[in-house]
Amino acid sequence: DGWSTGLAQYAPASVEKQTGVPAARIAKIAREAAANSPAVAVIGDAATAHTNGLFNALAVNALNALLGSVDQPGGIFFNAPLAANAATAANAANAKAAPQSSSNGAASSLATLLQSINSSAVKALLLYNANPVFASPSASGVRDAFAKVPFIASFGSFLDETSSMADLILPDHSPLESWLDDVPQSGSPRAVVSLAAPAMNPIHDTRAMPDVLLTVAQQLGGDLAKSWPWKTYDEALKASYAGLQKEQGSITAKDADDFWQKMQDQGGWWSTEEAQSMPTPAKAGASASAKANASPVKAAPPQFDGDASGFPFHFLPFASQMHYDGSLANLPWMQEAPDPLSTVMWGTWVEINSKVAGNLGIKQGDLIEVASQHGTLRAPALVTPGIAPDAVAMPVAQGHTSFTRYASGRGANPISILAPMTVADVGSLAWAATRVKITRVREGKLIVFGGSLEERPADISHR
Repeated sequence: DGWSTGLAQYAPASVEKQTGVPAARIAKIAREAAANSPAVAVIGDAATAHTNGLFNALAVNALNALLGSVDQPGGIFFNAPLAANAATAANAANAKAAPQSSSNGAASSLATLLQSINSSAVKALLLYNANPVFASPSASGVRDAFAKVPFIASFGSFLDETSSMADLILPDHSPLESWLDDVPQSGSPRAVVSLAAPAMNPIHDTRAMPDVLLTVAQQLGGDLAKSWPWKTYDEALKASYAGLQKEQGSITAKDADDFWQKMQDQGGWWSTEEAQSMPTPAKAGASASAKANASPVKAAPPQFDGDASGFPFHFLPFASQMHYDGSLANLPWMQEAPDPLSTVMWGTWVEINSKVAGNLGIKQGDLIEVASQHGTLRAPALVTPGIAPDAVAMPVAQGHTSFTRYASGRGANPISILAPMTVADVGSLAWAATRVKITRVREGKLIVFGGSLEERPADISHR
């Protein structure tokens, strides 16, 4: 909103009042970006996890279009949907008949699922590589909703908080035992498909989730069996990518079997011509303007759960370098490996600014309580100068109640105390929208491999 009128409301002086970033610094960065084409602006993490995250993301994309960095070497690229070029008429028909999944993010899909469960529309639930009971705020009511489902089947290889609620456990192959494929959404000037055949035979009595579903489809018969005619997952993959043989790409083959074998040998397929998925920057700006006039996205300040007077700190969960979103916490060698920045091992922590910690009487390793309007947790303090004074951060890694003996009962889960707020017009979890307060409880214990995160004069003199 405001693009066609010159963005007057986003003048540096106006933005300074909203963000605290000096107008002179904004102008300096703008001149540097304009003088160094193609300059690229990148957004992610907390900026897109506020209630106004969609506007923030669109604003950054608009800035890239303004800078002329779209579809330029050194800039950013958006791929055309591969299916539009590769799918045969038969596959397109199959795709229409097959069950559909949401592409708007797991949190958006989960919200829709919870509505269906609470309306008693869901009679059976299949879980695959998902642990929403752990990965959702306690206030969202996921556990209570799942308890209402008459039948749950889990394809998980390890019992976790969600699969523990299942009526049937069907362990899947490990990644090295599985067919793997991926089509990146964007980021390359060429269309790309990656493909990997199993590197080894299954060690245990497991079965790939797609093969189970294909077998069930054939047993059910009717339209579902016609929509999924393949006997195995690799047959389905071969059929899905058969249309690529007609495209100008990295493989020249004499027939479908030869194409499939060569695709496995080279680990996928990629186009030999750069994908012309986006119009020229000038046309892109005109198209964006037309869409904005039809349905403008207005700027709105972020909304937070908890007032600043009672909950003075922004709470920022973040993906763990070692455990990702907590799904790798069951691996003992990952627990033993020091976090690259904090060097913490076998535990979790709450990052707090050094000066703020000093004012509150909190020292490294002290046990502190973090409280939101939806719950509390306790974890050791990690005192660091690398975080803003009005924020505390915590890795999403530990806090499992059921996830093997290496992860169960260890640390705390920061997601559990988040407010169930969503990003406007998207539906994904606004995980940066929760405010908290912190209190020192007592001395604690923090297992770290390294020393202080701050340089001391003695450290510098010995270099």
